[in-house]
Amino acid sequence: MSIPILLTVGLGVLAAGPWMARAQGPIDPAPAAPPAVKVTAVAGEPFGVARVQLPLSLSEFLVSGREISVTDVQGRVQYPVSRNIVPEAGPARPDESIIDRGARRRRALRRLEMALQNLTTPPEQRATGREVYFLFRGRQPFAVQFSGATELALEVRPTAAADQHRMLLDGWWQAYGETAVHAIENASYPPFVETYLLSMLSRRLDLPYPQAAENALAEREQQWSSVLEMIGGTERLRATLLEQAAARVSATQALASLPLPEPPAWQDGPPIDLPEEVIVEETARHVPPECFYLRFGSIENYLWFTDLSRLYGGDITAMVSLRGVNQGGTRRVEDQLAMKLTEVSRLLGATVVEDQAIVGTDLFLSEGASLGVLIKSKNNFLLDASLRNERSGRARAESDATLEDVEIAGRSVSLLSTPDNRLRSFLAVHGSYFLVSNSRHLVERFFAVADGAPSLGETREFQLARRLMPVDRQDTLFAYFSPGMLRNLVGPKYQIELRRRLVSHADISLLRLAALTAAGEGRPLESIEDLMAAGYLPRGFGLRPDGSGPLRQQDRVVDSLRGSRGSFLPIADVAIDSVTEEEAAWYRRRADYFSEHWKQFDPIMVGIGRNDIEGGMERLTIHAEVAPLVPEKYGTLARQLGPPTRASIRFAPDDIVSVQAHVESPELGGTIPPHHLFAAIKDAHPPEPEQFSGVLRTYMALRALPGYLGAWPQPGLLDRLPLGLGQGVLVEPGLTRLLGGLYRFQGGDFSVLSFQPEVLANSLPEIAVVQSDDEAQVRLHVGNLVGSQLEGWVNDQLYQQAAELSQAGAAFLDRLSEQLKLDEASALAASEQLLDARLVCPLGGEYERRETPRGRRWVSTAWDSTAAAPHRHAPPDYTAPVLKWFRGADANLTQYEDRLVIDAAIDTQHERPGPAKPRTRSDSTTIRKADF
Repeated sequence: MSIPILLTVGLGVLAAGPWMARAQGPIDPAPAAPPAVKVTAVAGEPFGVARVQLPLSLSEFLVSGREISVTDVQGRVQYPVSRNIVPEAGPARPDESIIDRGARRRRALRRLEMALQNLTTPPEQRATGREVYFLFRGRQPFAVQFSGATELALEVRPTAAADQHRMLLDGWWQAYGETAVHAIENASYPPFVETYLLSMLSRRLDLPYPQAAENALAEREQQWSSVLEMIGGTERLRATLLEQAAARVSATQALASLPLPEPPAWQDGPPIDLPEEVIVEETARHVPPECFYLRFGSIENYLWFTDLSRLYGGDITAMVSLRGVNQGGTRRVEDQLAMKLTEVSRLLGATVVEDQAIVGTDLFLSEGASLGVLIKSKNNFLLDASLRNERSGRARAESDATLEDVEIAGRSVSLLSTPDNRLRSFLAVHGSYFLVSNSRHLVERFFAVADGAPSLGETREFQLARRLMPVDRQDTLFAYFSPGMLRNLVGPKYQIELRRRLVSHADISLLRLAALTAAGEGRPLESIEDLMAAGYLPRGFGLRPDGSGPLRQQDRVVDSLRGSRGSFLPIADVAIDSVTEEEAAWYRRRADYFSEHWKQFDPIMVGIGRNDIEGGMERLTIHAEVAPLVPEKYGTLARQLGPPTRASIRFAPDDIVSVQAHVESPELGGTIPPHHLFAAIKDAHPPEPEQFSGVLRTYMALRALPGYLGAWPQPGLLDRLPLGLGQGVLVEPGLTRLLGGLYRFQGGDFSVLSFQPEVLANSLPEIAVVQSDDEAQVRLHVGNLVGSQLEGWVNDQLYQQAAELSQAGAAFLDRLSEQLKLDEASALAASEQLLDARLVCPLGGEYERRETPRGRRWVSTAWDSTAAAPHRHAPPDYTAPVLKWFRGADANLTQYEDRLVIDAAIDTQHERPGPAKPRTRSDSTTIRKADF
């Protein structure tokens, strides 16, 4: 577009101005709509429909990126939505007939900015105005107020025109569906509010459910990764099932009349040869073989682990991950067991407790895990007295709690419980071993092992684990996940019950959401029957194949079989006698997948040690093994690795991040022997990630990246390119310049590439092949980022990720406030009820609703208060969670024929140190240096 045209358009926009003032106080009665605004409203049942068309002169409302807020004093407005008016074809031209020429000029620059932004978008996306749709109740005139970058008050006078009502309703539904589908496809939080509203409104108003929303849900359900997600009970899978439940037009369930399906056709793993007796700790001989096993070995180790977890809000994953919700899984387990593990351990100490472990059959903390704490006592009297005293105190504190003795496997067991299972704690004792568990089945298995049934410590797989990772390593934490546990997790009972409880979780959220929606329409309905009759819930809601369903208990909603969310009855304790035809078919697909692609599970073992190092830091050493290993099921990556080797690449000292891999290329028919691929990045400020979008921008970003890529011995892949593209032009001996400005060094069997010749010149004298003390195929080094140039870049990237998640949390609250008409306190409480978790700002702020330049919105106190949005870059006082403690790491991966080994050393510090000291790595004899 030429400059004269831009100026002409700009002057035209400057001539137009706002013709309404910011409303003060009550808005009823409101002035009639100015001539430039077109208001169409038709009354009807159950809702009337209104459409308000705003002109291009109101560019504050144009291309806003956020919904326009629509409110009224009487509370008659429902389900507003706004969108730009876009022409069907051809370039957009402003409608001069709706431009108000008598406007003031005080927002002229803003209007010009928005107009230019509109004109620089593709022709098919250029807006000629903005339209706002909303539903309303009643037939009398009423006043509404629009809030966006400015405010507008006007009066709506409904008419009665049945033919126009349907046309307007279709227009509203199209706009509402487009906005909701966009939110579903791009949500960082479970978009079940949008999904539910689409389903509910489609059902009540006899409108077609958007096909795009159905496609989005079907695509997620069909992803094969959901099979593996079922094993871990991840949040993503729970969100998908919640969306599917919210999208149901009818909730009618078939009867469960089929027997439980057969499990996958498992195959035995490779034989385990143990030529000599292996020392196994006595505690492992009291654990059922189908359990996971987390052994701390001493009270000090356990306290270290729990204190570290509490430092990060009770969730150890918060050390490295950015989370927008806090589910409090550790706290829930402690509350359910009535056992504050840390406090008990501190009180009793090493004089009473000899060994301690956490055991169980799953770790579904959000859905109700099946686990327990196993303690080997040095003094039965003191330990028993302490535990029983705490249980008695908890029973007195909870009005609905009962403390009784029950008989399990012919023994007397103490049971502390409540009807909703928020308290469910069995105390079982055998000899010097105490088990506090939420699972009756686990107690039964504990006694069965005590009576002579096989134990975890007696299995060949566990004994192999203890031969590879002996007891005398004295790990701070030893974790073992048995094949029996992993097979059990994907067995028919676990998978089908896990799916049922995730549906139950969704039903509880939907019942709360339906009640909130009804209240927002001025209909305070509570019972399931009333909500179904009014259309807020689908027919047959709450009727499940196992006879369970949501049940309202005073101000709470629980599952009639499983209890409260977060403390559901453990899966191990749920009896499943029959399944529906749909459940059977669903599980058979998963069983067939494992029978074909995952025929056996390999045992997983992890040992974590810790020791103090200089500078007040602590080094964590992690040794993990998968053994015995059947590598075929791990796919292409496992086949790409060459044999283990002690040869490794020595990098330049100023390479702050480096990685190398010993690889081979079976696809090339063995013509290229195994070789090392390596890469490194200098301590510098890398290009921003957005600079890697598109081919040309990626090329320019790579040219600015201070690093290099190399191979040894050089595989000659570049030399195989046609037309001599890999040869280049000789710059000096050993150095050529390739097409595109890429430099290539060849010498001493090395081939090294970089866009920056100075990087090659400084690094090549340091690059060498050396002998390491251990074998590996993949080696990674990350230096201490504190005080480096890279630190600010990493911190800024992590900040931007957290900022996106923070904005998503605020948008989720906006949706609750605007669509369900919830005030600030109600919206925060509703978010916790719907998510079964506390909504937290990943930037460390608190969410609040206040006036902003774009109207009344939810924001975070960690945002830029003037812009009501996160800072574009990390502010000086922001430090990403991982950078608060991470001080460098080295890691190796080695794949043998029968096992996979990972070794890592991670330096940590939980208080920010002074200037970073360069880390050194000991290297042994040099094999060959690059020949310059």
